[in-house]
Amino acid sequence: MNKKTIENELQLTLETVLEYYPNSSTERSTSLLGNGLINHTYLIKSKEKSFVLQRINDHVFQQPWLVTRNADLINQHLLLKKQQGYYPLATISQLTNKKNDTLLQLDSGYWRAIEFIPCSYSVEVVETPEQAESVANAFAEFNAALSDFPAEQLSEIIPDFHHLAHRLQQLTEAINIDKVKRKPHCQALINYCFEQQEFIKEVADLIKVLPVKVTHNDTKINNLLFSSNTHKAIAVIDLDTCMPGFLMHDFGDMVRTCCSNLPEDGTTLVQMTVRLDIFNALAKGYISTLDKQISKIEKDSLIVGALLIPFMMAVRFLTDYLDGDNYFHIKHQEHNLERAKNQMQLFELLSQQREQLSKIVANT
Repeated sequence: MNKKTIENELQLTLETVLEYYPNSSTERSTSLLGNGLINHTYLIKSKEKSFVLQRINDHVFQQPWLVTRNADLINQHLLLKKQQGYYPLATISQLTNKKNDTLLQLDSGYWRAIEFIPCSYSVEVVETPEQAESVANAFAEFNAALSDFPAEQLSEIIPDFHHLAHRLQQLTEAINIDKVKRKPHCQALINYCFEQQEFIKEVADLIKVLPVKVTHNDTKINNLLFSSNTHKAIAVIDLDTCMPGFLMHDFGDMVRTCCSNLPEDGTTLVQMTVRLDIFNALAKGYISTLDKQISKIEKDSLIVGALLIPFMMAVRFLTDYLDGDNYFHIKHQEHNLERAKNQMQLFELLSQQREQLSKIVANT
């Protein structure tokens, strides 16, 4: 099937989906939005209304109705907090379709529409400490506003999403099956993963005592919207993986995605460094904004989170590589292996500088 045929089929699919949403006239434009690794997202623009349309990846999110239910619950809580003056950011609700639901199931898959905020933009890479502090402020405001939301009311969208023992078990199974015969290409990385038993035990002991909170679990800078006028963060987006979790997960993912000087699939690993000025800004923005809503044990756990998320992402990329690339979108056959090596290098560098990073967190 050639590219033109694929594009035509996609356009027909989108037109069928859009029939279920009010105020989406035939005079509209459709464009791809963002570069997410999981869902397919489009910006729909018309004179009447502009909104975001998304096809939910039901291989990753096997119960899409729980994804939209969680998002509705969180948005309702954040809107109440905003009305009470306790949440300074914008809330972005899911739109109801003509079936009076926020989830649409068709032969082409599961779809939803989300409010579009005009005069806003997203950012792919943190460039300055000031920008990093703004990122940390925004996600901390999100965590703080949800600190009194009963986490048990949210569905666990992806069971054991940030549970390291589970991710290591998945890796073990992928190694044993070796479905696409790639194990010889990554044996050294496999060995390194399982050599980190001291850190693995530290994480296992820590999660037994940390309080469970509502966490975003995907705190990349491109999951924020910034104002075109003030250039400040104005909204947290992409609530798909919001679930019960630990604050160290959200802080750790900020560190993972902001503090390396390379993208997560960069291959010049000898050139990788940890941007300490960015780490310092993240710690300052996150801890100061949470203030009394972060306990001492949670604050102390942040440095573990900073190491944990890169390590766990390395395990996940490696697992997907061994399993035949079924989870993350890839650009070439070795893409997941490159990502895995990159994230493990970041884990190694953070581990080497742990004492210095711990002092930054303690003194914030």
